[in-house]
Amino acid sequence: MKNQIILVVLMLTALSACKNTSKDKLQRNNVTTWNQQKREQYLNNRNDSTTWDNEMLNNDKQMIGVGEFGPFELGVFPVPKYGLLGNDSFKGLGSKGEDYQVGNKTVVMNSFFVGKNEINKKRLEDKNDKVFFHILVLTDTLDTENYNLNKNITISRNHPDYVAQGFVKTKTNTLDYFAFINAEGDSYAIINTRLFNLNFGKTILIAPQKDGTLRSLQIKSPELTSETIIKYTESITNEEKVFEFFNGKDAI
Repeated sequence: MKNQIILVVLMLTALSACKNTSKDKLQRNNVTTWNQQKREQYLNNRNDSTTWDNEMLNNDKQMIGVGEFGPFELGVFPVPKYGLLGNDSFKGLGSKGEDYQVGNKTVVMNSFFVGKNEINKKRLEDKNDKVFFHILVLTDTLDTENYNLNKNITISRNHPDYVAQGFVKTKTNTLDYFAFINAEGDSYAIINTRLFNLNFGKTILIAPQKDGTLRSLQIKSPELTSETIIKYTESITNEEKVFEFFNGKDAI
């Protein structure tokens, strides 16, 4: 599979969220911290139709019934204007993926990152973005023409919280996953109903077994970015414990 970097806001334009909103007389202040008061205001805005970005909502309607991108149907909800959280409070999302040979087995990798913005800049320090979820799945089949066996999407419509979801299909099973990172910096993932606290390791390895069961391995990876994720993946796939995990006698 070709390397993919997809800077998306639900795959549709999000520039409307950053347009000048002087007509609405919105108060825009730079955001340097995130706290409970801002969280409560954000939740209030969700329920206040005067704060919604109606242009974005109309654009998002094109996504209704667009197809399978993971365990959840893509929902189209009205959302508050991104600019209400401050100038540069959103700077994009992305994903990056690749296939690897680990011994004689094929492993599909997908990763998801959020761009440095006014809300997370203290955590990111000198980095331009941050990977919040990194998944490697052992598979016994690939679709190198249409890529219908491995799809994913990143979604910003919960800004300043962000989600990613996708799936990897083997010959006999489907690995569904969903992950999120919130404005507070906490991140979690669910993979076929197993819950992972990603604060204890962003890298998750999944090995389907011949009997239909699954095995997982969570790795305490370093801080990763869209620029370092490929090199890091290459390095861990050469580690003995990772090799043994994917090449176990009962793995597919």
